[in-house]
Amino acid sequence: MRSTIPLGKWAGVPVGLHWSVALTVVLIATSLAESVLPELDPGETRTAYWVAAVIVALAFFLSLIAHELAHTVVARRHDVEVDSITLWLLGGVSRFSSEPDDPSVELRLSMAGPAVSLGLGALWWGLAAIMAVAGAPSIWVNSLLWLAFINLVLGVFNLLPAFPLDGGRVLRAIMWRQSDRLHATRVAVSVGRVFALLLVGFGVLLVFSGSLMSGTWFMLLGWFIDVAGRAELAGTVQHDLANFETVESLMTTPVDTIDESVSVNEFLHGHVLQRHHSAFPVMRDGSVTGVVSLENLRRLPTHEWSSTTVGEAATPLFGVPVIDPDATVRATMDEMDRLSATRALVFTDRQLVGIVTHTDLIRALEVHALEGTAYEGTRSRGR
Repeated sequence: MRSTIPLGKWAGVPVGLHWSVALTVVLIATSLAESVLPELDPGETRTAYWVAAVIVALAFFLSLIAHELAHTVVARRHDVEVDSITLWLLGGVSRFSSEPDDPSVELRLSMAGPAVSLGLGALWWGLAAIMAVAGAPSIWVNSLLWLAFINLVLGVFNLLPAFPLDGGRVLRAIMWRQSDRLHATRVAVSVGRVFALLLVGFGVLLVFSGSLMSGTWFMLLGWFIDVAGRAELAGTVQHDLANFETVESLMTTPVDTIDESVSVNEFLHGHVLQRHHSAFPVMRDGSVTGVVSLENLRRLPTHEWSSTTVGEAATPLFGVPVIDPDATVRATMDEMDRLSATRALVFTDRQLVGIVTHTDLIRALEVHALEGTAYEGTRSRGR
């Protein structure tokens, strides 16, 4: 969910405002000033209603910020960094640079937001009670009671086990304790889709009963839960692959190599075209000295192809990512990025055992995202 209005940094985290919050604050203020408060406390001036309504709407907005910052505080306590926060109608979306690696951490992190909302609801209710006993104007007592009610609704709704709402993440954390994170995510998303369908169905019933606006709202809410849940599942699958899958299952092995004395002309016509690879490790006396690829030859004039060897045109080994078979996809991609390379050589005990390309890694991520299942890789990939 993208921010449309930047709000600066809160507790060091960039906070953005989704358009739904701005619209909601306006609708809340209008509803309170024109309908709710006049019914609860007739006799006040329209100006008084609007002043109270604007203050309550802004307090609700601050409640949303408090809800989301609670997640941030707990995340940081457990060394989970928050990249940004986007506030929306039912709380917010926090983007983490890393994911919790323990279900207990995710449980505490997920409960933090609803706990703050419920706590604020109790706080506003208690303050309203004190003001009522003290004889404060009833318009402010009723305003605080409404603010207490909406915070309680926010907290309770977010506790529904409809992933990716906080309650859905609580369900995932509980399931995670019994299995693994990916399976737990699948279960939570499935439960969330049931809730999404129920919301959409309820919305349809409201539309046919004459409540067009309310029905449309419930249908949109159900749609959001379904779409966001599936996106979270794809992200979880990719995260697990990148951080836990090793390149041993993705690399090409055995590796076709080429001797350093071969000319560029022979390399292109006798190896690239015949063996259907675009890059080859270059060998000298049984040892790898570098990698030659089509990228190395783009600036080499064609009239020099016959007089130039692949050893002279190749990228030296120190400029090529060299990894172990048990290196993760994430670590491999980071090493490729560091050297601005598109492939890595895989060594075991100083022996070349495989080669893996950036395309191999991206393809694996895409397959995981599409299937949402454990990757069953083959050991033969085009280079």
